Amino acid sequence: MKPLEQKKIVKRVRGFLDKQSHNYRMMIVRTAGAHFLYNLTGQYTSIYTKALGADNILIGLISSFSAFISMLISMPVGYITDKYNLRYVLGAGMFLNIVMIGLYAFAHDWRWIFIAMAINPITMALMFRSQQVIITNGLRDEDRATGMGLRMQIAYLLGLASPVVGAYIVNYMGGLTVEGIRPLYYIRFVGLIIAYSFVYLKTDNVAPQPREKSSAGFVQDFKEVLETGGNKLKTMIVVGALGAFVWSILENFAYLYAEEIKGADAYILGLMPTCETIAYLLFSTTMNRLADTRGRKFAFIAIRPGLWLSFIIAILAQNPYWLLVAWFLRGAALSTSAYNTLFMELVPAEQRGRWMGLSNTFSAMMRIIAPVLGGFLYDSSLPWLIFAVPLAVDMLLRVPILYKWVPETLQNTP
Repeated sequence: MKPLEQKKIVKRVRGFLDKQSHNYRMMIVRTAGAHFLYNLTGQYTSIYTKALGADNILIGLISSFSAFISMLISMPVGYITDKYNLRYVLGAGMFLNIVMIGLYAFAHDWRWIFIAMAINPITMALMFRSQQVIITNGLRDEDRATGMGLRMQIAYLLGLASPVVGAYIVNYMGGLTVEGIRPLYYIRFVGLIIAYSFVYLKTDNVAPQPREKSSAGFVQDFKEVLETGGNKLKTMIVVGALGAFVWSILENFAYLYAEEIKGADAYILGLMPTCETIAYLLFSTTMNRLADTRGRKFAFIAIRPGLWLSFIIAILAQNPYWLLVAWFLRGAALSTSAYNTLFMELVPAEQRGRWMGLSNTFSAMMRIIAPVLGGFLYDSSLPWLIFAVPLAVDMLLRVPILYKWVPETLQNTP
């Protein structure tokens, strides 16, 4: 890219950011810092847990227990998100996230990971839902997918190098062992303390959105969301639950599969998320502008076959280098914020916390079942089923249901 073109891009991005709220920019800082640090460890989580004494079934059970906690707290946190100052909710989530990573960093055996995973759904619910509402409410309809996508583009750009840096540290410290991986969690722990302290101190208070109707109590408030949204929300709950099933089968075992079945070493494991990030950065701007012009559903579905092809390549890969291609296609398929934008726009601004809590309750039910199923599939004589089953569910159920029964939310689409 020529220097003049680079300057134009930087100027456009700066101009877009200048139009947005201070808190939106702070959420970019939070996401970018956290993503950089996550990319140091993300591909080693299951390998680290296994090295601490867990087997494949136990890894799945730990995730299932985490999902059970998520199911229990999802609606209460959604209620809190619509009712209280979002800065405080975000701060509580960030604090618990630091505690969780501290448990990983100082773990003596897999039971420490079990405790960390019990905390994980609480921190994710508090932090991500408050952040999502802050961002969604702070962006105009015509900028929303672009704004959500730009936040992730900046995060992915910052995190581009961290998987390779992580791989180098792991290799230098002794390879894919507990003591080889542990230093990455030390770095992430200290990094989160610094980043989250800065974000919390700089974020402005966010009062709850004014409501058309006064609260009629916990249960009635959630009924109000469903009554307002009708069948489209019920359908989207199904779509979200199927998505949770797809990713929960995979997430604990994809990198174990890469190492144990396809022979990937620390460097290949580090390059896989790097390839995913490069693809995300290449496609994100185009796909998010498409979501803001042609429609959220159009942008999401148009690029989804890339994910299906990535699953097929992971199954058929003759050597670990093919996994780099698979993860590149995966990054391209995940490069649009269209789905999250569509999801948030299905309800009015004052209902978004409760809507996320309601939907995630049902998604968490699937995340209880799916990791255990993933463990059994991976332990079987056909470990590639951890990709084949999600492929079938996503291609034959989830996307067709979304296409046929969930309405487009972008107004005046062609």
